[in-house]
Amino acid sequence: MYTSTAELDELTEMRENIRRSVQALELCWSCQRVSECEQRIVDDSAPVWLCRQCQSTLRVSGETGLGGLLWPSAG
Repeated sequence: MYTSTAELDELTEMRENIRRSVQALELCWSCQRVSECEQRIVDDSAPVWLCRQCQSTLRVSGETGLGGLLWPSAG
């Protein structure tokens, strides 16, 4: 099978996009799933990686001015 230059460029671009996506994956500290995560500080401790879903279940502490995340109250 022979590929044209345009097809080769497209395959190369796809490969680079996949590499970028895979390198962006981390293990979520809260749910333990592999996903795109952001580094956050929870309860004023060491930074952890949290996925978007877990970040949405936690609320940002704006009142304290510390910028940490607080666990949601049960209920």
